[in-house]
Amino acid sequence: MIFFLDIDGVMVHANPHRSVEQATDGFYIFSSTAVETFNTIFIAEEDQIILSSSHRFRYTIAKWKKMFFDRDIRIGSLTLLDDVNQHLNHRFTRKDQVLSQIARQNILPEQMIIIDDDKSLNELPQAFKSRLVLTSSYIGLNEMDLPKLKTILNR
Repeated sequence: MIFFLDIDGVMVHANPHRSVEQATDGFYIFSSTAVETFNTIFIAEEDQIILSSSHRFRYTIAKWKKMFFDRDIRIGSLTLLDDVNQHLNHRFTRKDQVLSQIARQNILPEQMIIIDDDKSLNELPQAFKSRLVLTSSYIGLNEMDLPKLKTILNR
């Protein structure tokens, strides 16, 4: 399975009225609930993560893998959502970025899950939208998202 994974609003809350703790490595401490929920459905040996977070270019892939490992998520394959349109002045939505990646890699809907809080993803074509777990940005990924995740995995 290929997971498009965001961080803000997924692995950490994005509530502007609450601070997010930082780890000694200088990046956010992931919510223990988000980690537990994600680990319930993620099998590192087989699964791939495409990091779609706006933070994705802050660190190398090796550093991201270490940070996920340090936060109790074991990752085998990790890549970054490409931003092939960086040179353009137009700001592309997360929906545009994800669809572009899907097209470049020829990813079929049944091969993927998108875990994100970005509302632009509501505009995905239905085949891909049905693979979306849209989290509450103020809470992040949690046990209430498990039924949808398990439904997608069992299709």
